[in-house]
Amino acid sequence: MPSFKKNQNLLEEIKKAVQPYVKPALHLIASDNKSVFSKIGSRPEVPKEFQWPTWNGQSLAFVLQLKFSEINGSGYLPHLPTAGLLYVFYDPSQSTWGFDPKDEGSWRLLFFEETDVLESAPYPNDLELHYQQKHIKAKPIDTYPPIDAEIIDTLFEGDEGKEEAYEEFRSQVYEKRPWHQLGGYSDPIQNYNMDLECQLVSNGLYCGDKSGYEDQRAEYLAKNQSDWILLLQIDSDDEAEMCWCDCGRLYFWIKKNDLAAGNFDDVWMILQCY
Repeated sequence: MPSFKKNQNLLEEIKKAVQPYVKPALHLIASDNKSVFSKIGSRPEVPKEFQWPTWNGQSLAFVLQLKFSEINGSGYLPHLPTAGLLYVFYDPSQSTWGFDPKDEGSWRLLFFEETDVLESAPYPNDLELHYQQKHIKAKPIDTYPPIDAEIIDTLFEGDEGKEEAYEEFRSQVYEKRPWHQLGGYSDPIQNYNMDLECQLVSNGLYCGDKSGYEDQRAEYLAKNQSDWILLLQIDSDDEAEMCWCDCGRLYFWIKKNDLAAGNFDDVWMILQCY
């Protein structure tokens, strides 16, 4: 009992220390309501102008669809739309990780105005990968900086006990569900500095090794890395039979100005795994 109380006291201390850095997010969790539009996997329900996206002659795999009036209708995340349909597609072979400028086009995000006239799109003949259907809803959560963020190192000064407790504190909010989310802080598996990676790679620098970060253009480009924010994080999910390499995650980043303008064409994706 005393050890439990000590642990709870430590978690409360950690919560107080990181509270100024909280970012709200929407945790996308399973819904028992099968009539909702928002879902992972199966076939997308699409408007008549929809065309299945391809890359290098191959149809992309359908990952998920969101209806913002269901997910963010209250405006809980004010920087996101409160209406509209968003569809996410990605390379079925998972051959791209987002650190190469040549990866562009291997994922697509399509946005449409909301409409009641929708039909279930048939799978293209060349697409063999079909994720399993999982209807989803949004749960508001607080997210906190990744463990490798500079502010966390400053707050805890390398105290391994506090850092371990902080990881536990951060993970509690997901309640052992997959870490699918809109907005907030990403939960990186490898490099947490993904905003910089997006800025460099989307401007033509290869970041699969140190060369892009050491390029003479990198310092200038890095001045605008804060333009990028996390739009969507998609975890591996056993229910949907969805696994990103070795139980990894997909991270979709967008520039603030593009999001404000409703432009999802230039979203950048990064895949990380264990």
